[in-house]
Amino acid sequence: MENVATIALQDGQVLAEDITVGDKVAIKKGTKVDNIIRQKLQAFKLMSVMVMEPSDYAETYYEKVRLSKEFKAFQEVYNANLVAYKVAVDSFIYNKVPFRLPELKEMAEKLCPSNLLGKTLFAYINLLIPNEANMSFAHGLNVALICRVMARWFNLNPADTDTLVYSGFLYDIGKFLLPQDIIWKPEKLTKLEFDLIKTHAFHGYYLLKKSYGINEHILNAVLQHHERTDGSGYPQGLTADQTDPFAKMIAIADVYEAMTAPRTYREPMSPYKAIQIIEEESLQKYDTFYITTFLQHIVDELIGNRVRLSNSMEGEVIMNNRNDLARPVVKCGDQIIDLSQNRSISIVAIA
Repeated sequence: MENVATIALQDGQVLAEDITVGDKVAIKKGTKVDNIIRQKLQAFKLMSVMVMEPSDYAETYYEKVRLSKEFKAFQEVYNANLVAYKVAVDSFIYNKVPFRLPELKEMAEKLCPSNLLGKTLFAYINLLIPNEANMSFAHGLNVALICRVMARWFNLNPADTDTLVYSGFLYDIGKFLLPQDIIWKPEKLTKLEFDLIKTHAFHGYYLLKKSYGINEHILNAVLQHHERTDGSGYPQGLTADQTDPFAKMIAIADVYEAMTAPRTYREPMSPYKAIQIIEEESLQKYDTFYITTFLQHIVDELIGNRVRLSNSMEGEVIMNNRNDLARPVVKCGDQIIDLSQNRSISIVAIA
């Protein structure tokens, strides 16, 4: 809804609230504005009224976000900063111009201020569809923004927050040296292609090692973000006690963004589906504190959202199951469904 001055009302706008005089409804909510309605409102001496906006007509959560003024403002700033980030990366790789870390910090703070909810940021990222030429840059920028949210969730101090955000911007820098058609190949990679992809961690590490102002934690995040706590990762097969904590955090941001952000060749995955995959297939591969804290915050912020179930029912998430985060309790009309107990049903989308 939008508050509009009565003298500025346009024909066709729709009143979002009842107009009352005393204890009686003089003009009903949903009435379209015309000259007669304007005259009545002026006679009631109303300075302004609430009118419907396009987002008020949207049926789904993401559609409401997409049509909101806030998202449109974010998208404009995002696109400008994506260009700036691309220039910074290209200048570093091709002209050896060092990254200006304060500018990267300012970029992240502008796009993800401290009052922006994680749920809102993830919805914004879910709606941004980069073109093929910008996918690697968008991935890096998105991960840096996710790091801003993660830093709050992990209660990091300001210095560590900066280090994590810088790691988000720089951790995948080695991929810009590889063929992008292999990086973003939608089909399964051949062994040769995957072996080539795995070199990006070393490439990025050695590229940044000579740069002024890049601390050891950032370098380790670049080198170790594909390591896993059980030793199954690459390039060195490190275990939990051998891996830098900033690399552990970046690993989570990287995989979650890869799942839930859109690509030119596929739709984004719903947060509940991404969480289900992580819980079922790779939970033990990530640091226990970081992954549980991250996922718990995501589902906590989704309480109250409407969701669509695999049986076509829709309902509201009213409670989470701490030991089964992808399967909360959902209220569908008068029916309460605990998805952790009814495993034949699952959440397929945010409604």
